[in-house]
Amino acid sequence: MFYAKKTYDNAPEFLKSERYQNISCTVSDTGVTADEYGKKFVLAGTLLDAAGKAVKITRSGSADAYTYALSADPAGILFDTVEVTHGPQPGALMIDGSVNTERLQGNYVVESVQQLVAKMPFIKFFVDGQLQIKEG
Repeated sequence: MFYAKKTYDNAPEFLKSERYQNISCTVSDTGVTADEYGKKFVLAGTLLDAAGKAVKITRSGSADAYTYALSADPAGILFDTVEVTHGPQPGALMIDGSVNTERLQGNYVVESVQQLVAKMPFIKFFVDGQLQIKEG
């Protein structure tokens, strides 16, 4: 008899309110690394560009003046986790709604929230319970 113990991770709930709008999208498997079982997952709360690829945020500069760069312009936020082990798969892309920014997937999301506000104006980003508005 075969027995395998698996640990399942749950994505944090990133929605701030029950009002949101999703559209269908294709989630790309490009740049996604496989887990220890050979499965590839794009987690809920990941920023996606128009081609369905995950948007990476990088940080440069010194501790006094960090700058943040997006690998592509985000089109929305992946609503549910999608398995892309066998290639691109359909998914739901959130394009309108309110989110807890701290619970989104990826590095430096909170620090680069002003860029996200500018790129995705129909999504309301909350940091520590405070609505983030476009500066300038």
